[in-house]
Amino acid sequence: MRVTRIYHHGDLSEGANIKLSPAASSHLIRVLRSKPGTPLVLFNGQGGEYQATLINENNKAAEVEVTAFCDIDRESQLNITLLQCISRSDRMDTTIQKATELGVKTILPVTSERSAHINKSSFIKKSGRWAQIAISACEQSGRTTVPIIHSITDFDTAVTTTDSELKLVLDHTATTRLGELKGEINSLAFLSGPEGGLSDEEIRHARDAGYTGIKLGERVLRTETAAPACIAAVQTLWGDLG
Repeated sequence: MRVTRIYHHGDLSEGANIKLSPAASSHLIRVLRSKPGTPLVLFNGQGGEYQATLINENNKAAEVEVTAFCDIDRESQLNITLLQCISRSDRMDTTIQKATELGVKTILPVTSERSAHINKSSFIKKSGRWAQIAISACEQSGRTTVPIIHSITDFDTAVTTTDSELKLVLDHTATTRLGELKGEINSLAFLSGPEGGLSDEEIRHARDAGYTGIKLGERVLRTETAAPACIAAVQTLWGDLG
């Protein structure tokens, strides 16, 4: 039987009794209909995870007993930063979810010529939503570390300040394929465009900033497909999917 994993925003230690957040409590009791004695797994993003047992059925503040620490590391050794130009609504949500499942460590939402416009008040709402999507993806996928999601950054700043051993940008005019890139890589940044892709000027700017233009096959990928496809490919070449 699959054991439910729950992210806890706070300290965890063996022997402690922990009250879960209202959202986690509601999901556990109302949706999953868990009963006292149900085994759980908790993690707080600080490494490893904790075995726990449900003590009560309070759907607003369920209480669990932490029973043991498990020093488990399911993180990829490849440090991936995703620079994702902001796409519309659920497409951005999908990208963040899949990037998290695939092991990205940092996500940088970027404004570009064709990206969806987000004002300050909308970003506050979306940033909270994006953070929760990442947490849920970690709970589902077994990750013990939640990726960092930065504030929205303009294109010029994003491409010139991101520092990785290898920096890639999808470019439909490129002739270089991922498999042609040689050597061991420990850190990688990937720039992915919004609906409509990056402009020619943006691609030139990225190349000037040290990004290598790459081509992923002969087909045109949607924005919510492009980033996960590239992440899976680089994780196969240099990460933990190979």
